[in-house]
Amino acid sequence: MVEETVQMEGHLIDSDILRKAFARIVEGGGDFEVLEFKVGKTNDAPSFIRLAVRAEAPDAVDRILEDLSYLGATAEGPGKGHGKRRAAKTLVENVRFAPAEADGILPDEFYSTTNFDTFVRVDGKWEPARDQKMDCALVLREGAPTCVKQGQVRAGERVALRGAGIRVRPLERSRDYSVFGFMSNDVSAETNKGIVIAGSAREMRRTREAGEKIVVVAGPAIVHSGGDVALARLVRDGWVDVLLTGNAFATHDLEKAILKTSLGVCQMSGRAIEGGSRHHLWTINAVNRAGGIRPAVESGLVPSGVMYEVVKKGIPFVLAGSIRDDGPLRDVITDTLAAQQAYVAALRGAGVCLMLASALHSIAVGNLLPARVRTVCVDMAESVPVKLSNRGTMQAVGLVTDVGFFLERLESELAALGALP
Repeated sequence: MVEETVQMEGHLIDSDILRKAFARIVEGGGDFEVLEFKVGKTNDAPSFIRLAVRAEAPDAVDRILEDLSYLGATAEGPGKGHGKRRAAKTLVENVRFAPAEADGILPDEFYSTTNFDTFVRVDGKWEPARDQKMDCALVLREGAPTCVKQGQVRAGERVALRGAGIRVRPLERSRDYSVFGFMSNDVSAETNKGIVIAGSAREMRRTREAGEKIVVVAGPAIVHSGGDVALARLVRDGWVDVLLTGNAFATHDLEKAILKTSLGVCQMSGRAIEGGSRHHLWTINAVNRAGGIRPAVESGLVPSGVMYEVVKKGIPFVLAGSIRDDGPLRDVITDTLAAQQAYVAALRGAGVCLMLASALHSIAVGNLLPARVRTVCVDMAESVPVKLSNRGTMQAVGLVTDVGFFLERLESELAALGALP
């Protein structure tokens, strides 16, 4: 029998971490004994536990320890049953690296990241992983472990391997009430929307006070529903730091600003306009002729709208293309890998992310966000926030409602909290 002692600290009970740890030990063919357990008695006090983890073979202990590392466990050191050999790849060892075989080709035992904050032990020091996001390799760049998408790893770069020297800090739920509490991602059309929107406004204010970014991921339904007016005011009032979207949202916002229609439907009367089906193409043509969105705004072609306010405010925006795009607008990044990298760069420093009526862009951004970013996904289709959660963005609060209603109510809640930006 091989034994290893591990420690865990944090909101172990509230966040369901302890139950998961016990389950993973048993499912891995092991056994455990609680050596020490201290329960945090206040909202801020963490709990602490020491566990003796046992299994019949060293390899089984190795696998269990690796599973526990994703829950934030660390091994104390040499255990029993290994003789003179160090205990099963304990987490106090340095991480192991192997070179990438070729561009985009990783060593077989590469470590695959989660969206939880990750720390890597390099030369005896625990270093936080940069650009934390899921489904990446950990590559040593400029002396720091960095989350890098597989296709962007270059031949010869040092890639972290599974096992020793990697520690994950799982998302915890504080005892202080918040609509963003861990595991608050239950999705239902019957959720009290006022509570969620008010909580979103408070979190945006905290984010602004902390100097972090507020990111908006926007879909074209914002324009169709009339929510663009409220969103434009939020941009103008300083509540948006980054806009991530695609060709469709920008096109329909510009179409409304220039022609007062969206998809050929008059935004004043709600009636379809004769020949209106070509309006979005005319808009793309006119904006591209002007040289792009910024020149179109500066020339007076675009007199209002979300993109107008974004340009006037100097807020960075990224338009990621797809194979469905008409045109597209000159500002759209049609190279998907380049668009992904631009999204990653724009998301650095994010504290809150509002995903508004855009299934594809929301799920894409979710895959690029660290779990610590407070995330709200708003859509009329219940399947969108469900898919977002199923694909790993478990921190997202899903709200099934009209995005226009959400934005107008959010604007009111922010106004009630008082001026800040």
